[in-house]
Amino acid sequence: MRAYQLRTIGIAASAALLLAACPLPLPRGYWSDARANVPETAPDSIKKGETTREDVLMQFGEPDTVAVDETWIEYGSSYSLGGVVFVLPSGENIGAAGAVRVRYRRMIIEFDPQGVTTEVILESSKCFQYFAGMTGTTRTDHDAGGETKPCLDQFGMDVPEKFHLPDVRK
Repeated sequence: MRAYQLRTIGIAASAALLLAACPLPLPRGYWSDARANVPETAPDSIKKGETTREDVLMQFGEPDTVAVDETWIEYGSSYSLGGVVFVLPSGENIGAAGAVRVRYRRMIIEFDPQGVTTEVILESSKCFQYFAGMTGTTRTDHDAGGETKPCLDQFGMDVPEKFHLPDVRK
């Protein structure tokens, strides 16, 4: 076969694969493991030198991450801006691949030894996350695949290194 014939067959096979897959839209909304109360800007209710740790906890609830010495806490959220997943059934296996645009936010609040707010750090980032996987009854490991790393860790595990703060309480 000539090179152009092989290329034509490859393009046709790729098109058939894409057409055989079932595209499913991914809706907008907060992810199931995310909170919806992380603000875009510093809230007026948190004042440096005045607001206590208890005031913050009463307003925002249990934090997602806490320092070992409780000198800082972190709240994070992830909001889907929509995307698509392609599902491809194949015999006893099912494959899927897709992409979703995500907005991540987090708020880090630092406290002095008396538990009074000294700093509020807000971060926000948008990125695409890609994922792929396969599952089926003939596989022994039940799942194979993966996803790209988020552009911002909503659970704040990188906060100690990034901001030179005490370690996370585990």
